[in-house]
Amino acid sequence: MLSRRIDGVFAGIIRSIARIEISALVVAMVFIIASIALQTFTRYAFGRPITWVEEGAVYAFIWITFVGASYGAKQGKLIKVELFSANFGEDGLRKIAILSHIFILLGCAYLAWITPSVIAIESRSMTMALPIDVPRSWFYSVPLFYFAFVTAFSSLARLFRLIVLKDRTPLIEPFPVEEQDIPLTAS
Repeated sequence: MLSRRIDGVFAGIIRSIARIEISALVVAMVFIIASIALQTFTRYAFGRPITWVEEGAVYAFIWITFVGASYGAKQGKLIKVELFSANFGEDGLRKIAILSHIFILLGCAYLAWITPSVIAIESRSMTMALPIDVPRSWFYSVPLFYFAFVTAFSSLARLFRLIVLKDRTPLIEPFPVEEQDIPLTAS
C-alpha cells in the first residue's frame, strides 16, 4: 500500500538522521570531557591553560542541547503534560497527538523560516578564542535552524502516521518500556 511505503520512507529518513545525531552527541560529549580534562591538566601542571577550551566546550554544549532536543522529539520525549490523558481513549489520545504535532510543525517551521536572516546577521562576528575564525552563527543560530528544520520534518512524518495510518507509535524506538514515561495506550 502506498501510505505504508511513504511511512517507511519517512521512518527510514528519520532513523538515519537519529543515528547521525547519536554519533554527533557522543563525539561532542567526548570533546567536552577530553578538552576540559586537558585544560585542567595544563592549568595545574604547567600554569598555562588552553585559551580556546572554554569557548569550544560552550559551543559543543549548545550543539548537544539542540541535537539532543531534536533526537528527543523523534522519540516523542519532548516536554509533555499528561494531566488529563487518563481520561481519553486511544482515539482521543491520537487527536491530542495530532493537535500537538500541528503546533510543533507550525512553530518549528516558523523558526526554520526566520533563522536564516538571523544567521546572516550573526555571521558578521567571529569566535573569540578558537584557533580558527569561525562565524558565531555556526554555534548559535545554525543549531537552532537544525533543530527547527529536523523537528518540523519529524512532526510532518508523525502527522502522516497519526492521520493516515492512525498509528501513535514513534518514528524511532523510544527508550526501553520500563523507562517510558508516556504509555502508548490509555490506562
